[in-house]
Amino acid sequence: MSVPAPRTETAPPSPDRPAAEGRPARGLAAGAAAALTGAIVFGWAQGLAGPGGHELGYWALAIGLLVGAALGKAGGRAPALAPLGALLALLGVLLAQLLAAAAHMSEATSDAMGNPPGALTTVLHHFDTVVEYWRHEMLGRNDIAFYTVAAAEGYLVAKRVAE
Repeated sequence: MSVPAPRTETAPPSPDRPAAEGRPARGLAAGAAAALTGAIVFGWAQGLAGPGGHELGYWALAIGLLVGAALGKAGGRAPALAPLGALLALLGVLLAQLLAAAAHMSEATSDAMGNPPGALTTVLHHFDTVVEYWRHEMLGRNDIAFYTVAAAEGYLVAKRVAE
C-alpha cells in the first residue's frame, strides 16, 4: 500500500501591481487649479516686484513643476495628460504675466478718491489694454525661452510623476 504524498496548498500567484489607471478629468482639474494658483501667486509677486520681469524664469519653472505634479499625481497614467501639462504651464505663465501687467497698470491709475483699481478689475475691464501693455512693456526676447522651459517642465513632470 502506498502512502499518498502530503498535500501542500499553495496560494495562487498574486498579480503584479496593476498600473494606475488614468483619471484624465481629475488630472485636468488639478492641473488647471495648479496653473491658476501659480499664476495668481506669481503674478501678484511680480506685480509687487515691479516691471523688471527678471524673475520670470524661476516662476516659469515653478508653474511648470506645479502643473506637472498636479496632473501626474491626480491624473494617473492617462496618455493625454503630459501634453496638457505643457499647455497648462504655458497658460499659467501667460496669466501670471498678464496679472502682473494689470497690477502695474492699476498702480498708474486711480479713481476720484485716489485709490487704484485692483489688478482683477483692470484685467476684466481693460483686457485689450493689458495685453498691449504686456506686449510692449514686459515681453522680452528671453521670455520665449522661459515659456519653452515652463512647457517642457509641465510635460516632463506630468509624465514622470504618473509613472
